[in-house]
Amino acid sequence: MADVRLVRVDFRLMHGQVVTAWLKQVSADAILIVDDKLASDKFLAQVFLMAKPPGVKVAIRSIEKAVAAFQNDSFKSEKMLVLFKSVESVKRAFDLGLPLEKLQVGGLGNGTDKVMISKELALNETELEALLDMQSKGVAVTLQMTPRDGVIALDDAARMVRERGNA
Repeated sequence: MADVRLVRVDFRLMHGQVVTAWLKQVSADAILIVDDKLASDKFLAQVFLMAKPPGVKVAIRSIEKAVAAFQNDSFKSEKMLVLFKSVESVKRAFDLGLPLEKLQVGGLGNGTDKVMISKELALNETELEALLDMQSKGVAVTLQMTPRDGVIALDDAARMVRERGNA
C-alpha cells in the first residue's frame, strides 16, 4: 500500500515551494498530481514531468484514474506527496472513494468572493463547505502555506469566513 505522506491542495501544483520545502518536510520520494485537465494535456504534462526534481518520481492522473489506482493499490511502496489543484477536485476524488485521512490546504488563489484567512490563504464559502463536509466524514483538514507557517484549523478558518460573510 502507498505511504501517503501528504495530500495537499495547491492551485500551482508542483512548484518550487512544493519541491524545495514540502518534499523534504514529509520525506516523500514521489509526487502524484491529480488533475483532469493536466492529465488530458500531453504537452503541459510533459512540461511538469521535465520540471521534476532529480530522484523523485512524478505521475499525473485524472481524478478517476487516481482513485482507481489507490483502490487497486498501484502505488505499492512509494512515499507520496499527492497534489490537487482545487478543493473541488479533492472533494470529487474523496466522494469517488479516495482514501483520505488528512488534507492540507495551501494556495487556492485569490478572488473577490474569497475571505483572507492569513496573508497568503483565502477561502470562499463553496470551498469551505466542501472542506467541512470532508471533515465531518473523518478527514483532518488544516490550512498551511509553507512548513514555516503556522497551521490553521479548519474550524478557525470557518469562523473567519462566516464572520466576514455576516459583516
